[in-house]
Amino acid sequence: MKSLNNILIIFLVTILTINLSYSQEKRMHSSKYSQELIETLSSYQKELIEKERKYLIKQREAIRKTFSIDQKKVIDDSTLSYNQKINKIIPSFSSDQKELIEKYHKRIDTIRKKFYNSLTETQRALIKKKRKKSKKND
Repeated sequence: MKSLNNILIIFLVTILTINLSYSQEKRMHSSKYSQELIETLSSYQKELIEKERKYLIKQREAIRKTFSIDQKKVIDDSTLSYNQKINKIIPSFSSDQKELIEKYHKRIDTIRKKFYNSLTETQRALIKKKRKKSKKND
């Protein structure tokens, strides 16, 4: 009886572990765009999305390089939640850091406007559909 319980526990743990790793992998590869929308995107639109992603990565790296020692300590503090870290970091930004962020926002806005202007009516409908679904889940 004892060995049967052990086998059952091992089996359940294995099933849960596989399920957890599958869901994490699925979430890691998911996109904020639906697969249906991605299939309808032109090469120009895909290029704009990729350009936005690359610029976002560069922006984050540039901001991280400007962090002071105190700002790095706040970020590395594991006792603070994400929102608490943001609430402490943002007021501590220097004028140079704020200017860097402002430049990023302007650049990203132009990329997003180009992307939005290039969308067809079908693509816009797909985006609205995805937004409605996400709002239902909130």
